Amino acid sequence: MYHYVRPLKNSKYPEIKGLEETGFKNQLKYFQKKFEFGEFEEIINSAYHNTKIEENKIILTFDDGLKDHYTTVCPTLKKMNIKGYFFPSSKPIQEKIVLDVHKIHFILASTPNKQKIVKEIFGFIEKYKNVQKIKSSQEYYEKLAIPNRFDTKEIIFIKRILQRELPLELRSKITNKLFKKFVTEDECEFSEKLYMSLEEMKEMSESGMIFGSHSHSHQWLSHINKKELIDEIEISKNFCHKIDNKNKEMIMCYPYGDYNDQVINEISKRGFIAGLTTNVGDAEISKEKIFELCRYDTNDFPR
Repeated sequence: MYHYVRPLKNSKYPEIKGLEETGFKNQLKYFQKKFEFGEFEEIINSAYHNTKIEENKIILTFDDGLKDHYTTVCPTLKKMNIKGYFFPSSKPIQEKIVLDVHKIHFILASTPNKQKIVKEIFGFIEKYKNVQKIKSSQEYYEKLAIPNRFDTKEIIFIKRILQRELPLELRSKITNKLFKKFVTEDECEFSEKLYMSLEEMKEMSESGMIFGSHSHSHQWLSHINKKELIDEIEISKNFCHKIDNKNKEMIMCYPYGDYNDQVINEISKRGFIAGLTTNVGDAEISKEKIFELCRYDTNDFPR
């Protein structure tokens, strides 16, 4: 599972959590020695038709539709004759906006002192607390500020409070204000630099790369109502057909790795045949687990 793959050290945002181009190339060489590159068709045939699949295989997936995947990833994969699987969210590409998930990444990468961001968020929460009937900032902090294997407690708090904990309208308002303050006021220009264009995706598809869905607006799919969920699926599916109208059997890559039985039910009813999670581990290939495929993060391998 890959996200940002770009020259980081000398960039404007060296704190973005991604993989240097040299690290990516080194990792591919490591994979070539240890594994055989597979294709999703093998997984589908194994799960649905019980065909044999070799265990020592690896598939490369790239989330979010980032420009890095066109400028850095695709040329490298083509040179090494490796097929990549790409999962863009459709809204930022169609509407020239920056997804809140990425606004948060760049807010964090623009501000070395994370307590400064926490303090700003506390101020917004206290300002809107009585109007929105939300909890106190301290209550949210105690609930959410729990570090994980990649992030400190401050970073986890910032991500979770702005990704899902506050009401959608309020968290988007706060994220927009922080993005304008710490990153840029020109969201359209930033979006065009951050994400691939539809034309670039078509070019990649024609060269053998495969595209699937990462929803429309990258929301936590198990946290939205049924109508919103269906819209997220349908709009994204239609967008993927614009990239490749021959792609009838779609794969869903769940934003944030978030899914439940309702999500699986709705995507399967709409022609999706597999789902990718962020659960860490080998993918269990069976019809029962085809919508809950595990993945490893790039950080789980040498670079």
